[in-house]
Amino acid sequence: MKGSPTIRINFNSFITICLFLNVCLSQGVTAQSQNTTGDATIPVKVGVVLDMDSVVGKIGMSCMNMALLDFYATHPHYKTRLVFNTKDSMDDVVAAASAGSSSHLL
Repeated sequence: MKGSPTIRINFNSFITICLFLNVCLSQGVTAQSQNTTGDATIPVKVGVVLDMDSVVGKIGMSCMNMALLDFYATHPHYKTRLVFNTKDSMDDVVAAASAGSSSHLL
């Protein structure tokens, strides 16, 4: 059972990231509706901190990338594009919190 708390923490982090992306995408809809001139896309940088050595981190990143591809395939007229800036937490909660609060991630 030693591994169970780690999986639960990572799963909670994954859920938090998904909720954050949901908010970002809804903000992108608002930004897209206000930008009616020009054909250029607007990149929206999003910091993502995951433990890339864990199964949950790898699956989480893969799912987020697939979700973005599906979303923009369904809504090709949206001008905003999320750009993931990933940071590996290396299974260190303190380093992950520090990386998440640093402005260099975005």
